[in-house]
Amino acid sequence: MKVAFFGTQEFSKNILSGILLNKNIEICLVVSQPDKAVGRKRIITYTEVKKFCISNDLKILQPNSLRKGDESIEFEKELKSLDLDFALVVAYGKIIPKNLLSIPKYGFINIHGSILPLYRGASPVQEAIRLGDTETGLTIMQMSEGMDEGDIFSIKKVEIGKDEKSIDIFRKFEKIGPELLINTLESIVSSKISPIKQNNEKATYCSKINKEDGKVDFKKESIDDIYNKYRAYYSWPGIFCFYKGKKINFEEVEYANELACGFVSGEVVKKFKEIGIVCSDNKILILKKIKLEGKKSMDILSFVNGNKDFLDYKF
Repeated sequence: MKVAFFGTQEFSKNILSGILLNKNIEICLVVSQPDKAVGRKRIITYTEVKKFCISNDLKILQPNSLRKGDESIEFEKELKSLDLDFALVVAYGKIIPKNLLSIPKYGFINIHGSILPLYRGASPVQEAIRLGDTETGLTIMQMSEGMDEGDIFSIKKVEIGKDEKSIDIFRKFEKIGPELLINTLESIVSSKISPIKQNNEKATYCSKINKEDGKVDFKKESIDDIYNKYRAYYSWPGIFCFYKGKKINFEEVEYANELACGFVSGEVVKKFKEIGIVCSDNKILILKKIKLEGKKSMDILSFVNGNKDFLDYKF
């Protein structure tokens, strides 16, 4: 099978690595987003997929636009010249325009990190964890013009453990994704499976995550709300609030079932040799590692030793 692969993120790279091992698949072209300036020094940084392509001698293109200008015209010509069976899309980050969807013999195939039609959009894994779901999955679907609305070929369900973070679920996906994708492609070619339309009435949606999504309010949010945010946004943006006007990130926390009698929501307390913050339901979020704006990360005891007034502080 002749294939083009569209992807940008770490997850994309790991799926690409898995399917590259299959001798029946020829990766004719890899497409990734353009390199970006990162950090305060604005250093131009390759995407994870580009780094992988360079190491494995794979042809890669990084068009700024798939829709406008001479670049998009040349890109369309390039795709047509490859005589592709499939184009695979895994966390690419751009919408594929209609004029490209029909170029491969079997069209564009997408791996989406939810049990569609649940959580259509940019952050399905994080949204499932944030809302406290105990199950998610990978969906292999035919791409269409609508966002994650295409017909479904296969679904593989995955359990979400009570303490598992988004990074843990992505690792599960990386283990099952390549095999699921390859088996699905082979079944499409051999006509062993037919696509099933999604039930649009059951569709839910999630948006792109931004930095402010990680902000927590101990006076208004329960421990489940905050702990689920922590698990969902563990890699980025993390969870945070403000201490004396400075941003403080809670990098490692634990869930505690004990009630904090005699304390108010938002108060920093010490109980059973642990330090935590009382949530709106009077349960304590145990702090293990934090980072104050402008300072390095440190364990909570070291931080308290240098900031004596942190105990009893009210967020």
